[in-house]
Amino acid sequence: MPINKGALLRRQIIDDCLSGNRCCSLFELLSACNEALKEKGFREVKSENTILADIQAINDQYGDNTIVRIRSGRNIVYRYKDSGFSIFNKPLSHTEILGLAQAVSVLSRFDGMPGYEWLDGLISRFLPSLQGDTSINHIVGFDENLDLKGREFFAPLLEAIASKQVLLIRYCSYRNPQEFTAIVHPYYIKQYNNRWFLLGWNEREDTLSTFAFDRILEAIPIIHKYRPNTEIDFFEFFDDMIGVSRSPDDKTEPVGLFISNTQLPYILSKPLHGTQRIIERNENGAIIEINVIVNYELEQTILALGENARVLYPNGLVMKVAERLKAASGRYQLSQ
Repeated sequence: MPINKGALLRRQIIDDCLSGNRCCSLFELLSACNEALKEKGFREVKSENTILADIQAINDQYGDNTIVRIRSGRNIVYRYKDSGFSIFNKPLSHTEILGLAQAVSVLSRFDGMPGYEWLDGLISRFLPSLQGDTSINHIVGFDENLDLKGREFFAPLLEAIASKQVLLIRYCSYRNPQEFTAIVHPYYIKQYNNRWFLLGWNEREDTLSTFAFDRILEAIPIIHKYRPNTEIDFFEFFDDMIGVSRSPDDKTEPVGLFISNTQLPYILSKPLHGTQRIIERNENGAIIEINVIVNYELEQTILALGENARVLYPNGLVMKVAERLKAASGRYQLSQ
């Protein structure tokens, strides 16, 4: 299981406190960790058991008795068994270096990605000392569109987010062929259905907007005061939906679908959404329910199921999907 950022920060602080043959009590380690957590905006921990768990995790990762418990008078303190040890001094293992090599290989898929040259240098430095095959050829295939328009914007937009750089974006949507410009404060990049999207505060609309990479004509850095994102947690933002289309004020609602037995095994093994649950099951299939924001991508997902799905509620979605199916069927004239 990946370590969360708060736990990683605590272990860095514990390492700092114990480096240089220093000794600390649990209370001292807890206080130092909480000071750092508070400064970085993380939730403070209240129990010394959390620090004991971090110490055990360090011992599990770097070897038993890496951190030892000793008595100093009436007090119990902790220190590194090896006075020169630090979790940052441990060399990378063969597996870790090869994993890093594959990460570089994945990053190289993005044309013009800046700032990662140091990784190439790191790999070149360590690979000669390894035994066996050290090639970093692709061993995992990703579903991607190498010909997708707008891929060249990935690196500059990512850099703009990291440096809090306001952009003047020239844009032309699919629905409206009229080009427009907007001053955008970039916050987040999201991939969906092999396309990339930028989310940022749009001064033109005074709201959070989504810009498809393939519809961006130009993204120009400008001198303008940056409006930081202090309200939206994008991980939670996208948890409530399928796709990328929503406004900050949209609310989730129950969506009921009947899924036929033909499609049901696939829907159960790959749920439409994390909230999916079975409401009722019979010999023909099952009624499932998901709790999501109703948007265009949800409609597309349902339509892709074809005759194997039927929307039961809400009524607005039932009517919308029915209208789209009727319009689609009207484009076909089957011979008698």
